[in-house]
Amino acid sequence: MWGGYNRNSRLADAPIGYNQAQGSSVSLPNVSDPDQALADITYQQYQDYVTNFQDYEKELIEKATTDTSLIDQAAEDAPEATRVAAESQRRSIGRYGANLTPAQAQEMNRSVQRGGQLSLVDALTNARVAQQEQNSALLSNLINIGQGLNRSALGQLGSAAQNQSAREQAYSSARAQSKASTIGTIGALGAAAIMFL
Repeated sequence: MWGGYNRNSRLADAPIGYNQAQGSSVSLPNVSDPDQALADITYQQYQDYVTNFQDYEKELIEKATTDTSLIDQAAEDAPEATRVAAESQRRSIGRYGANLTPAQAQEMNRSVQRGGQLSLVDALTNARVAQQEQNSALLSNLINIGQGLNRSALGQLGSAAQNQSAREQAYSSARAQSKASTIGTIGALGAAAIMFL
């Protein structure tokens, strides 16, 4: 069966492919209208896409154009990193028993704040670049999948068109040969009749 498609039971019930149990190849069913069979299969493939993939594809496109999760996470993580750095600096000062003057303590706090702001700016900048790359990669993958399917479909349609053209040429050639053969036979019969008289 073609994807569970049962529009034409004669086509749907026919075995297709390789029969492993018997170890032999099973032939495809005869199709009286290849154009209609191709149209039916193409329509069913489109219906399968709409049912199984279209909503998911739309979600991925939406995500690729609006996702800011990396940037949001960087904005949350940067203050925590600043806090950890400040506590580490205080522990180091306490560990070595250093006594800071009020001016030194104030300057140390300013230094930590400047470092925190620089860390936040750096984290957000890197997150924006990473987010843009991730979103672009997702869109590129979706485009590549779509183009691959399109190339495959166009290749199959081109092959079907070539096969149809070849069939039409073979039919025209066979008609011309039949006509020439008929005329030759009539001519030979006519010549034989004249000679007989």
